[in-house]
Amino acid sequence: MSLPPAGRRGPDTAVLLPLGVNTAATLLLNTWASRTKSTAEQWLSRSPGAEVTGVDSVSRTLYVHVRDPGDLPPVEDLMRDLEGRVPDGLPIVVDTTVGRQIDAGRVGG
Repeated sequence: MSLPPAGRRGPDTAVLLPLGVNTAATLLLNTWASRTKSTAEQWLSRSPGAEVTGVDSVSRTLYVHVRDPGDLPPVEDLMRDLEGRVPDGLPIVVDTTVGRQIDAGRVGG
């Protein structure tokens, strides 16, 4: 395999460089999402019946999906707990669902 002349990039470099950057960004977002989920689970541990159902990243914002039958602990506590675990300035959104069960009956009866 011959190298391209100095100062010129081969087609492989033009593809591999953005691919590498994208892979690194994905790994970072996954790491931050995982840290956010474990921190949010600890944050909710004081709230009986509450659970983190997932953490998604959209663009550079992390969405913490929470099911809680009552009141959530103060979100300021979550944000303080996240300091040092994810980068400063990273937007966090807590998306809540009321965890309520409804006995709907039996099908056909």
